[in-house]
Amino acid sequence: MKNLKTVLVTLAKISLSLLIIGYLLWSAINKPDGRDAFVEMLKQPKRWDLLALGMGALLLGITTTMIRWFYLVRAVGIRFSLSDALRIGFLGYLFNFAPTGIAGGDLLKAILLTRENPGNRAKAFASVVVDRIIGLYVLFIVATIGVFVFQYWNLASSNVRWVCMLSIVATLVSTAGIAWILLPGVLEGRFMQMLSRIPRVGRHVESLLQALTIYRSRRVVLLFSAMLTIPVHLLFAFSLVFIAWGLRFVDVPWSDYFAIYPISGMASTIPLPAGPTEYGIVALYSAAMLRAKGGATAAVVQLARQQGLILALAYRLSTILIAPIGAAYYFLGARREVAEVLHDAEGE
Repeated sequence: MKNLKTVLVTLAKISLSLLIIGYLLWSAINKPDGRDAFVEMLKQPKRWDLLALGMGALLLGITTTMIRWFYLVRAVGIRFSLSDALRIGFLGYLFNFAPTGIAGGDLLKAILLTRENPGNRAKAFASVVVDRIIGLYVLFIVATIGVFVFQYWNLASSNVRWVCMLSIVATLVSTAGIAWILLPGVLEGRFMQMLSRIPRVGRHVESLLQALTIYRSRRVVLLFSAMLTIPVHLLFAFSLVFIAWGLRFVDVPWSDYFAIYPISGMASTIPLPAGPTEYGIVALYSAAMLRAKGGATAAVVQLARQQGLILALAYRLSTILIAPIGAAYYFLGARREVAEVLHDAEGE
């Protein structure tokens, strides 16, 4: 029964991702000449040097997230080398693309770290949880800054305005939540302890409380990790810029990508192998292009959708092309260990 549930969840995730990508493709080529124009756009000459530069910026950003995790692990007293952080980090990155029953690569990283450092289970899970929280929180802040600086709430698309509003709300709510949690006595309060006794989810709440308690007294480390996350998101935005230039898409000002990336990146919090982020890139790129063109004729709208979809798929392909680094670690000695960890992860 458990295996059947895992298979059904996996099929549902894949199906939903394909439906989103299929919808984006249909909307880009649903005009009589749309398909031919889309194919011609794919065939046009590329700037491969800029595409490689975009992939390099993406790789540097991903590596920086692993360095951030390295400092979070060391902060709680676990013996951990930078090479270990890169090895486990890239393995986790590889399994983020696997629509399996485990929660992406995060759980894989936590269990690998626990197996290699017995007796540090709570600290290992704490490092992964806090690393994820910091990454998301800074992303919310960067997205909100992009909304205000580039005035994306004034764009014609109602969907874009809704996404901008959600980014602002997410930033406000998460800021209030983090400030509340950092107050003395909150995590040890009666309400939190009551949550930890809820059937089925109580143990997960308790693990989260342990994670937050461990790091609450290490605020300097949290601040440093947050500051280290800013260049991560800047590198991802530059990656999108270089990929767009490599595809010879120059209608959208380069500065707009510093709003397009973080706002669309918020969709990556949805646990699907693909789809939400691509949808966000297409919607935001199209809206930004229409603003840059100063008009919304049918031809411009169609061109904007086609370019946005190609950009989104190129960005997704770039993220996938980095995954072989994790595959190399996997095939060069981690296959048996990962297989055991996946079995343990399913139990988690």
